[in-house]
Amino acid sequence: MSKHITVGFDGSPEAYEALRWGAAEAVQRSCELHILECYRMPVASEVHAGWVPIEAYSAIEQAASAQLQQARDVVVGEYPHLAVTSSLRAGSPASLLVEEPAGEQELIVVGASSHRGASAFWLGSTPRAVVRHATCPVVVVRGAAGRDGPERVVVGIDGSVASRQAVLWAAAEADLHGVELRVVHAWEYPYLAITTQESQARDLTRVDAACVLEEAVAYAREVCGCDVTDVLVEDAPASGLLGAVRDGDLLVLGSRGRGALKAGLFGSTVNSVLDRAATPVVVLRDAVR
Repeated sequence: MSKHITVGFDGSPEAYEALRWGAAEAVQRSCELHILECYRMPVASEVHAGWVPIEAYSAIEQAASAQLQQARDVVVGEYPHLAVTSSLRAGSPASLLVEEPAGEQELIVVGASSHRGASAFWLGSTPRAVVRHATCPVVVVRGAAGRDGPERVVVGIDGSVASRQAVLWAAAEADLHGVELRVVHAWEYPYLAITTQESQARDLTRVDAACVLEEAVAYAREVCGCDVTDVLVEDAPASGLLGAVRDGDLLVLGSRGRGALKAGLFGSTVNSVLDRAATPVVVLRDAVR
């Protein structure tokens, strides 16, 4: 299979938005769109007396096949010249979406999960699982996604290697669509500054944050041909980033990969943004190239 964008599809409204976003991006990148639908077969313990009629398997597969065909029809109707392939497979979408060899997928695009916060940790979230294991950037779409590309590309930075990689990807995306690249750094001083010494420490924290932002902006201007602007905001990382985006933006983040357990128990900026963002979010793990 040639270089392509893979969209995970399950028939939900979020999946349709992801499908349309992925199709529009595939047109911009002049690459193929691949639609993957996964369905889950019942096991014996889920049906009375440990017996699953063969008709049940056939009905599930047929329903998923019809749903997949409908998805293809939507894309072909809107983008008749786009090369579209599709596949229907039994199994976990979180596993099947990321099993292709590195280098074959441009992007993986999925709709946002209805599981958020603690429920996403305990009950599972396909977007979170895909982000943790994908070898390419992952786009998570919630709500209506723009059909004509982003109005701006916004990238969150924190001075890490992962955020530098996110700046590089965001710069290329801004150039692809000919839009502004906005670099955002959210910082916070975790203590209440009461004494003069504490106030000075807070000022030093802000200066350090400004230096981190300045370095990221300088790098962005080296690699981006479009306008580059910057925002320094005093707030928690997730809230600061979400406050800096507006409808029509594409938000790009780097992930340092804390793993499911640590991120679930102690929190993760990426997870918090995925749970709350109303605009498409692109996540790049620090191992993604």
